[in-house]
Amino acid sequence: MKISSFLRVTVATFALKFSVLSGHAAPSTNAIASSNIVQKSVFSVPASKKEGCDPFYPTSTRLWAVAAAPGTLIVKSKPTGLDCLVLKGLSGAPANPLAMINGHTMSRGEDAEINTDCGRILVHCVDITSTSAVIEVAGERKELRLRSDL
Repeated sequence: MKISSFLRVTVATFALKFSVLSGHAAPSTNAIASSNIVQKSVFSVPASKKEGCDPFYPTSTRLWAVAAAPGTLIVKSKPTGLDCLVLKGLSGAPANPLAMINGHTMSRGEDAEINTDCGRILVHCVDITSTSAVIEVAGERKELRLRSDL
């Protein structure tokens, strides 16, 4: 008896749902709605703080930096190899001193290719003293000194 009443309720529920669904047709979705048109995004750089700011860095002023006059050519010079070399430390015996330049240890008279922010540079170590190292890059000499603020 329990099975038959459960079966009657299930069949009645199914019949009710089927009759409701079959009586009403869904509207056609084949037509293109005018509200589905995708608009193209437009990005513009604001001319002043009042027009807008960078959403990721709202306190930044880089958008309104001083602009060059029209027709002015701005040339950014790339640093030379000598500008990218830093003497990090001095070590070794007085008879055979060593200089650490950009993390590469060199002795007097040694040639080495050193990786820098300016690229890979061929460096010749000319001389090492107790406070500095004299190097040569592409025929140009420079004395690298230890930082004095340490």
